[in-house]
Amino acid sequence: MTPTVVFMGSPGFSVPTLILLHQSKRYEVVLVVTQPDKPQGRGRKVAPTPVRSTAEALGLPVAIREKGGYGELRERISLLKPDFIVVVAFGLILREDILAIPKYGCINLHASLLPRYRGVSPISSALLAGEQVTGCTSMFMDQGIDTGAILLERETPILPEDTAGSLSVKLAVLGAHVIADTLERILSGSLAGRAQDESKATYTRKLKKDDGKIDWSRDAEYIARLVRAMHPWPTAYTFFASKRLIVLGARACAAGGTGSLPGAVVSTDPLRVSCGLGALEIGEVKVQGKERQSAGEFVSVNRISAGTVLSGEVPSEGH
Repeated sequence: MTPTVVFMGSPGFSVPTLILLHQSKRYEVVLVVTQPDKPQGRGRKVAPTPVRSTAEALGLPVAIREKGGYGELRERISLLKPDFIVVVAFGLILREDILAIPKYGCINLHASLLPRYRGVSPISSALLAGEQVTGCTSMFMDQGIDTGAILLERETPILPEDTAGSLSVKLAVLGAHVIADTLERILSGSLAGRAQDESKATYTRKLKKDDGKIDWSRDAEYIARLVRAMHPWPTAYTFFASKRLIVLGARACAAGGTGSLPGAVVSTDPLRVSCGLGALEIGEVKVQGKERQSAGEFVSVNRISAGTVLSGEVPSEGH
C-alpha cells in the first residue's frame, strides 16, 4: 500500500516539501493542515497561507486549524490513520494526542543544524551570528520546542551575499529532499533517531520590528550581518530627517570610519557610514514612504554630504 501522509505547514518555506511529497507519487498526501487566512503584504489584505493555496491548486484536501476546533481536527486526523504526519513550519506546537496518531511518528523539518538555533528564527539567527554553514534537520517530534530525536541532517554553506530571504529559499528546497529521504529510510528500517546533545542547544525567538534598528556604535561586520539577517523582514533601519531609512544592501569596510562619530557619513561615493569599528558601505536604501533606490540616488536627492549623521533613534522635535 502507498504510505499516507498528513502534511502540516503554513508559509512559503513549507511549500517545496508539500510539492515534492505529492509529485513523487511515493506517498499519498491525505490531508493538508494549515493556519487560518491572515493579512499579508503591504496592503495587509487577508489571504490564504501559501500552503493552503498550493494544496488547493494540487487538488489536495485542506483543513484549517481554527481556534476552538482542535478536537474536530484531531478526530479527522485519527480517522485517516496516517503513516506519517510531516510538519514544516506549521507555527503551532502539537499536543501528545496528535503526536501519537501516525504509525511511524510525526516528522518535523527544522532550518538549522540542531541542537543549535532551536525556535522560530533559526535562519536570521545563524546569519546574525556570522555562521558560515547551516542546514536542515529532520527529527521525531515531541512536546518540546525542536527537542526531538534527530533523524537526518544536511549542510549547506552560507554565502557572503545570502540574506534571510535567499537562504530560506535554499533551505526550503534542501529540506524537502531531507524529508523525502527521511521517510524513505524510516520505511526501509535503516534510520533511527538519536538524542540531541542538550549541552550544545541554543534558542531563538520571534523577531520584532525593533530588532532591525541599527546601532551605529556596533562594529561594521555586525551591522552588515544585521542587514542581511533582517531582510526581507523586519529589515535593518536607521533614521534620516525624522524618517525611517531602511538599509537593503551593505557591506563592511575595515577602514574609513576611524575617528568619526558613529552614524556619520564619511564618504558619499560610495556611501559609507562610520561604525563603532570600521565603516558600512551602503548600496541600496528605502526612505519611509518612498520606493527603494540606490545609495547614489539617495545621496543626490537628499544632498547628503560627509558629516551627515544617520541616527539610530527618531530625532526629537526641535532637533
